[in-house]
Amino acid sequence: MKKISIYILLVAITGAAGCDKKLDLKNPQTISVEDAFSTSDKVKNVLVANYASMGSGSLFGGDALWMSELMASDGELNWVGTYPEPRQIWSKSILLNNVYVRDIYSQAYRVIFNANNIIANAGIVVAVDKAKVIAEAKFQRAMAYFELIKYFGEKPFFAGSATTLKGVPLITTPGPTAPQDPSYNLPRASVDDVYKQIILDFTDAETNLPATNGFYANKPSASLALARVYLQQDKFAEARDAANRCITVATANGFSLESNYEDAFNNDVNSSEDLFAMQVTDQAGTNSCFTFFSTDTYGARDGDIEVTGVHYNKYSPTDSRSNLFFFEYGEWRCGKWRDVYKNVKVMRLAEAYLTRAECNNRMGTAVGATVDADLNRTRSRAGLAPAIVGATLAQIIAERELELAFEGQGLWDAKRLRLNIDGKPWNDNKLTFPIPERERNINPALAQNPGY
Repeated sequence: MKKISIYILLVAITGAAGCDKKLDLKNPQTISVEDAFSTSDKVKNVLVANYASMGSGSLFGGDALWMSELMASDGELNWVGTYPEPRQIWSKSILLNNVYVRDIYSQAYRVIFNANNIIANAGIVVAVDKAKVIAEAKFQRAMAYFELIKYFGEKPFFAGSATTLKGVPLITTPGPTAPQDPSYNLPRASVDDVYKQIILDFTDAETNLPATNGFYANKPSASLALARVYLQQDKFAEARDAANRCITVATANGFSLESNYEDAFNNDVNSSEDLFAMQVTDQAGTNSCFTFFSTDTYGARDGDIEVTGVHYNKYSPTDSRSNLFFFEYGEWRCGKWRDVYKNVKVMRLAEAYLTRAECNNRMGTAVGATVDADLNRTRSRAGLAPAIVGATLAQIIAERELELAFEGQGLWDAKRLRLNIDGKPWNDNKLTFPIPERERNINPALAQNPGY
């Protein structure tokens, strides 16, 4: 991915009276809004730059994934590193000044601010590209808002009245581009309103994105994103249909499950089942999952996140997915994030099959395929036999856990399935992030989450 450092800022050029104009220099790290959106090509450059913002280590470059898994550990992961902030997340004792919590909040809004400006200035984009540019920007905005509402929403969607539960500030129009600007001192919108905006954006993106789009957002990734959103709302029919659309379009356009499970990971190019992945090279991009999940043998830290036997022993001896784990320093390690400069998987086709299977099971339907057929796709690839006949919901959920382990869905699956986590109920206040102290200092209208 071409990485362009372009967080859009208004540049105020000021100078003392009598100062030589030769000294009136612009900050080389900033670019004026007027210049950034002065041509069609420049608008598209900002769009590309916003993918780099999405791929920041604080967001989809890793933190959004490993923080979900660490908080949902329930005895299956241990934090043994020296950094106190991830330990707070693992132990559910998060302080208001936790830098990881602060940075995912601010980075998500950085993506949103940039997307808002792209959409507002898309009128100058050449006609053939305009709809796609807007669709990609809406995809970016919805992805950022979805992470915000999951981590910072007062409660999960169905834990009370979504119309009164506090979500996050909802900003969909361009304005001053510095997040600390007083015009952004908005109160928190309701959980319901934030979800409505996310669904609207993903729906528009799904409609107008192409089926393939290099390693950028495409129609199948927007469909799967919608399926994720609907699952968090217990809207199983809608999630089923979105997953089915994802599979239909993806498989018709060259996407497929890798024949070998291990081949889906530690890639420097997208695999055949990557619907959306953040690109990481030795020149650009970040993989913070590697930093914490891997070990110094592979160039990471010293194995900050351990996989315990509680998780590893869930794999049968014939399950090839267990081959991806490796044993080092007396504990199991997740091999999905073993190697440096490898892409961060955000959405894989396997997830769509398992989502469709779960929702068909819940609804008593067979949209797209039978429940058994979808479930056995991933099981067969893993070398498990015989095929399951008459799959139960419990079997589907168990398969989902093994197939998608440590890919960022842990906390969200636990919440929607109403599971206890480390002795805490799924709707416990401590399973939600606090609104960062810095943000509340800037914006007095931000109410804090319960329990903080």
